Amino acid sequence: MLEFLKGKKNNFIGVDFGTSSIKVVELSYKDQKVFLENYGIVDLKFLAGNDLNKQKEVGKSYSYEQNLVEGVRQLFEKMKPKAKTANVSIPAFYGLITIIEMLDMQDEELAKAIQFEAHKYIPSSLDEISMSWEIIERVENPSLSLSQKTDKKNDLKKIKVLLVAAPKKDIDRYGKYVATKNIKVGAIELETFSLVRSLVGEDAGNFLIIDIGLQATNIILVEKGIAMVNRSIDAGGNEITLAIADSMNISNQRAEALKKGERDFLNNKESALVIPVLEFIASEAKRIVGLYISKNKETRIDGVILSGGTSKMKGLEEYFSRLLETKVVIGNPWHRIMIEDNAKILVGNLGGSFSVALGLALRGIEEYKRK
Repeated sequence: MLEFLKGKKNNFIGVDFGTSSIKVVELSYKDQKVFLENYGIVDLKFLAGNDLNKQKEVGKSYSYEQNLVEGVRQLFEKMKPKAKTANVSIPAFYGLITIIEMLDMQDEELAKAIQFEAHKYIPSSLDEISMSWEIIERVENPSLSLSQKTDKKNDLKKIKVLLVAAPKKDIDRYGKYVATKNIKVGAIELETFSLVRSLVGEDAGNFLIIDIGLQATNIILVEKGIAMVNRSIDAGGNEITLAIADSMNISNQRAEALKKGERDFLNNKESALVIPVLEFIASEAKRIVGLYISKNKETRIDGVILSGGTSKMKGLEEYFSRLLETKVVIGNPWHRIMIEDNAKILVGNLGGSFSVALGLALRGIEEYKRK
């Protein structure tokens, strides 16, 4: 606390391994405000094809993993971060997020019960899995009759437990991508939680996040800041580009440029394109919301948040608003970050593509504030 009163600046790094690029951001916390210190991005296709790797050992091809390590090394070398610890994300499709309902019980008994329940959701050996869990709600148990209830307090309640699991080998692997002689790894978490932290934070209400990446889309239902449902779809911006190319009989490169341009391909009644992957994402989003509301009658969705590089596609906000029949906005993960004037335009162009990296760095700040 004394260090805080002296105005000590504390720096935190987030590293996001996307399917098309690696993104790194460094934030600092000072005088109860969060500041952008630096950020960097490296394109994995460019990295795989540049001459830097080839110069190291002529005739040897470098693996995807080696390119990731090299990409992080280059970013750290150019950014020269002040922080010495980095939080790292792993893709959502590597992990499991689920809600388990059970009778309330003592902590020791609960840990054993969760291990037993986890077998229903995790096909592999639990020795190979890293798990964490958190009680998110205690509710009265309506299934017990008055004659069944006892004087024990726990008999009257059920609990909802948020269970998170991911393979240990994947956690270890992503940690090794980042660790250097100057940077050690702090937390490693599923990108789902990073997205929720940067896009929703402590905002009250219930939201649906649709994060459209290059090759995958994450749909996350967030209730009061907690990720209650997470669905990963093996389709994203690439499929949108291919749909535009096929519909207009043009090259993929030209379609990619048009996708990022100012033309609205989605909402013009006379020339709108049918893009199956977007229809599928919308239908999955409606299914997730409908199923959740059917189990939670008093719950309502306050809004839908679009994120990811593809969220900047012209007309996408209006398109999803029409299909989902609810308010849809483009997420702004930078809204809590103090940014110097000369960097605001650059950061504005990045949009939601840095949502995961920012969420990771913000985790470091939240942990620091709790100390």
